[in-house]
Amino acid sequence: MNSESPYIRDLLSTIDLEAEPLRLFVTGSGASARPQLVAAVHRRLIGREAVVVTADFTGDDRGPDTVLLIDNALDLDAAELAKVLETLRRPNISAVVATDMVDPRLADTAADFSASGAVLHLDRLRCSDIQALANGYGHSLAPDEASDLEFLSGGHFGALDAALRSPVRGRQTVDDALRGYFARTVGALDARQREILHISSIVHNLAPDELELGGPSDAFDRALGTGLFAAQSPAIVESLAHPLGVGSERATLDRILDRRIDAGVLDIDTAVRLFDAGVRHPGIAHHFYEHAKRATSATAADLYQRAAVIESPSAETMLHHAECAASRGDLDTAVSLTDSILGDQSAQDADLAVAVRISAAVSAVCGQIASGAELYAWLGPARADAESAFGAILLVASGRIDDATAMLAGTSGAPSPGSTGTGLLARGLMQSLTGPPPLALNTMSRALTLPRSPGASRFQADSPAAIVATALMHTGAHDRARDVLAKATPAHDTSSHLWARHQILAAWAALLAGSENPVADIPESALTDSLGQRDTLFLLALEVGVARRFGDLEDVRRTWSRASGTLFECSVNLLDLLPICELWLAAVRLGDTEHVDHLIDEAQDLLRLLGDPPLWSSLFHWYGVQAAILGQSPADLLPHARALAESAKIHSYSAGLAEAGRQWLLVLQGTVSGDEIETAARTLNRIGHSWDAARLAGEAALRAPDTKSATTLLQLARSFRVNTPEPGSSREDANALPDSPLTEREHQISELVVLGLTYREIGERLYISAKTVEHHVARIKRKVGAQSRSELLVVLRSLTTQNRN
Repeated sequence: MNSESPYIRDLLSTIDLEAEPLRLFVTGSGASARPQLVAAVHRRLIGREAVVVTADFTGDDRGPDTVLLIDNALDLDAAELAKVLETLRRPNISAVVATDMVDPRLADTAADFSASGAVLHLDRLRCSDIQALANGYGHSLAPDEASDLEFLSGGHFGALDAALRSPVRGRQTVDDALRGYFARTVGALDARQREILHISSIVHNLAPDELELGGPSDAFDRALGTGLFAAQSPAIVESLAHPLGVGSERATLDRILDRRIDAGVLDIDTAVRLFDAGVRHPGIAHHFYEHAKRATSATAADLYQRAAVIESPSAETMLHHAECAASRGDLDTAVSLTDSILGDQSAQDADLAVAVRISAAVSAVCGQIASGAELYAWLGPARADAESAFGAILLVASGRIDDATAMLAGTSGAPSPGSTGTGLLARGLMQSLTGPPPLALNTMSRALTLPRSPGASRFQADSPAAIVATALMHTGAHDRARDVLAKATPAHDTSSHLWARHQILAAWAALLAGSENPVADIPESALTDSLGQRDTLFLLALEVGVARRFGDLEDVRRTWSRASGTLFECSVNLLDLLPICELWLAAVRLGDTEHVDHLIDEAQDLLRLLGDPPLWSSLFHWYGVQAAILGQSPADLLPHARALAESAKIHSYSAGLAEAGRQWLLVLQGTVSGDEIETAARTLNRIGHSWDAARLAGEAALRAPDTKSATTLLQLARSFRVNTPEPGSSREDANALPDSPLTEREHQISELVVLGLTYREIGERLYISAKTVEHHVARIKRKVGAQSRSELLVVLRSLTTQNRN
């Protein structure tokens, strides 16, 4: 170094180098500032023309300015050390003695220097020391930056001084300086020290007797004194790393491994480091397999991957590995492992059943439930056994009722809470096709009340809560659906592949209940690139649903362009009808139905095949009613209205939708009965369709034969849309707004915007073009100071409320 570190200067300021005699004893490993301090003391002594001598000092050549300097007493052999100790016993000897640690033979010397001179005990640098060192070089370090540097440097003063003395301090500069320093430091060590230090970086709590290296007995202590022992800093570990080969170090590691396995003290971290260092001992594989059985999915999958390099796994282990890999989102590995089992002619039926469950669940996550159902059909009831209920669920969702019935009939074995719960869920799904919806929902919901068992954590196509919540949403019970999902989704369990699905489904329930910004309630950690195709479809269709209800045409077009690509990968089943239906309406609104028509046809075919079960078909047909309205095609509305009327015989939810559909058809035909519209709209609101209720009342108001009816219906529509202030606002704030700055025409347009009509629909009502409506809305935005559409809706609702009052 060309200049002295401010840190060293601070240490020197505490030492009286002019003392007669000078007596200084310094301890500290190579990680401390001891070497640099002793070198600085040496330079100061030379600068004042002192005679500095080392271990060959004798009393005969002692002069008044002679100083004995021992850089590291532990580097001296026994004879040299004895000679130095003898010399230090003489009175008035000036001496600077440094050492890695206080050897028992130096204890008396340290005590003597403490009484007659100065003793410094130096250690590796901590966060506050690092901040002080940085300040000395004109840098300011935040506590977290200092903490990072402490880890990266291992607290080594020399490394930190090299990194911080640079005038340009970036992360790459610091990393380069640290690596360069440690490469030079390690390069100066002898082979035995490097070997000991390398082993210590791999094996935690390394003891001298575990090494059996032979040679000088102080080799371990000398390695310890470097300050590099048991290092975890990436820069230090990298500088120590080298191929193990077949030499003594490899034999030493194998011996340490055997000892620790026999003693039952091998920890998993050490085992992983041994593997990463190149050890391929069968004992490590066994240790990995055993530990993986009790580990989290992510950790277990990693351990299985390592163990398989050493030793071929059993079928049971491969399946557990597949389970863990799938749970952490590594679907390719999961399928590769299960395919190995499925393609094995000698595989046991129980193993085949588990392999089918995992592979079918992966298919479901990828949006291909029908493929999973096909796997179960191939497996058959006789071999499915404990996995039968899982198979029945996928078979029902795919419309394969005969196969599902046979699968459930083939279940055997003692019932448990886990198997009983899955069985209840499957039977509830079967009931949803033939019986009254409340009975099916009761059966499915009872599956959620049973205690969790180990089977509940197995990788499944869908969670019981997700299936029940989906069924509830199909009957308008949106709040109950959210409650089911909330209870089944612990806040800390974000590692589960179903956690993100629960968050997205809860947002769907909120949207259907009337929430304007449900996507904002989904935790950011759920919106990752690791979402499977199924959940991506639900998420993108959710965004389309928000845009369709509360955005303008451009919002719908933008979200549709992102979501429409998922339709190419989409397959139709009972559990995934919601996003398909939502995309259907967006396509109709944009006049771009060619990408969705075939899916709607498949959905209708599936529902007809199943007998148009009210629980699943009612919401689909309600979407059909909405599609006909958006497309201004009363003829297309009729079959959906008839299907709802048929379902209304056994399902009150269907009855409410059927009456609303009938009233909407009459409105489109020009017949408006205020009382009947009000009854139908209030029923829609009660069964969970407040947004649709407002649309129905608003549409009828625009076609009402008299002003009184129109006013009543318009007020009714407002009541469904403005009775709850936006988050962050209050009714008092809304009513406190100044008088409306809008013109009469702008008020008319505002009313229709609040009711959710498109620019085209507003233009048709007011006999102006959609482009003119868009210009009016832009002017309204500027007048009320709204920065976004959601903010505009808040203000317009307040203004229309004031206007009404």
